[in-house]
Amino acid sequence: MDAIKALADPCLREAARDELAARGSAAVGPLLDELLDASSPVPHGQIEFVLTERIGPVAFDEVLTALAATEDEESRRRVSRVFTSFRAVDRYVEALSHPSAEVRNSAAYGIQSACSVAFGREPNADVDYALVIDALTPLLADPDPEVAQRAEWVLTMLGPGVVERMREVRVHGPANLRSRALSVLASVGGEEALSPADRAAVERLIRIKALDDQALPLDTCFTSWIAVPTGDQQGIVEVLDLFEARPATFGLGLSVGMHDSHDGAEYGRVYVTPEVDGWTLVVGPWCNPVDPERADDVLRVVTELSRRYGRAQAYYFGEQGGGSGWLVVEDGTVVRRFGSYWDDDGARYTVGEPLPEERAACVEEGITPVGDAGADDEEWTDLAAYLAPQLADQLGVSPLDLGPHNTVRGVGAVALTPYAREHGRPCTGAYAI
Repeated sequence: MDAIKALADPCLREAARDELAARGSAAVGPLLDELLDASSPVPHGQIEFVLTERIGPVAFDEVLTALAATEDEESRRRVSRVFTSFRAVDRYVEALSHPSAEVRNSAAYGIQSACSVAFGREPNADVDYALVIDALTPLLADPDPEVAQRAEWVLTMLGPGVVERMREVRVHGPANLRSRALSVLASVGGEEALSPADRAAVERLIRIKALDDQALPLDTCFTSWIAVPTGDQQGIVEVLDLFEARPATFGLGLSVGMHDSHDGAEYGRVYVTPEVDGWTLVVGPWCNPVDPERADDVLRVVTELSRRYGRAQAYYFGEQGGGSGWLVVEDGTVVRRFGSYWDDDGARYTVGEPLPEERAACVEEGITPVGDAGADDEEWTDLAAYLAPQLADQLGVSPLDLGPHNTVRGVGAVALTPYAREHGRPCTGAYAI
């Protein structure tokens, strides 16, 4: 125990590691007890290092047993971190069939850490990937939903070799694996990885769901959209030069929007809503009126839409201080453009005088209205950073507030933008319908 306590002292740490390593398996139990002691001054990382790097494989079984016996979330987290650091892929494969869901989940995560080829990582030369894929596949139907989800995530990170195995499942079953196998296929290879039969089934499901599709909030955390007061979806598609528009439910539009907004702004694709209370919305990062890369082009296309439909608007809203931006155009004339970020006063985007709705928002907030003598620029910038959804509601329809109360006519569509023609088609993936 003195050697374990000495791990907390940088001056004594190396000698303590040597002593504990020399004790081998006899030190594993006391180290785990220390790990689970909430009052221990010993850093968890030091215990993990000794168990996995200095004592090594002889500690694996005892750590596994401790993980299976954990009764609270904090203990599970501590022991799981040690368990997944052994990088013992063959032992993790064995543990995938353990009765404990905690062990199965952690074993799958251990495989992920040791075998993932995601984000450009090189394959692990010591691993038989086909064996690992075969071992993980049954967990797609694990009775514990967290284990099933983990298995799906890990399979998507094991490279193209997973495609053929998932195709076999899609054709030959077992039936309880087929749904998640489809998600894995879509995540790994996009639509192109699906068989013609699977593509047809997905399209059929979309058509069926679209028959009674209800509006959903299209809140993608970093949400950009164009709003036009018309139900002429096809006309908007033509003005914006969108192509390959395909039917999509609100759920699918939200799922695509979440993907395109979170993984680095994807400008190649948008979701075009059906008519909602007399408005059509186009949602996606391509629509951002205050994005340095998109601002000029968005100004151009929104102006064109306003000439055809009388009015058109564009907005950006980033939750939790991500800023706001708006563009309002009437009959080809820009009425107002403004952008507000925490690190940018928006001056480079500003066109036109403050809208009455902007001034009213200032009064409601208890500050001098923007544009008036004595208005505080900093107060206005802080308020404006959250204002886009409110302005969108007041001037038309906001995608963040959609729901069953809205009247919907027609069917939405996911379409490619002119950006995709020039820069290539966006990668597809697994999206909720």
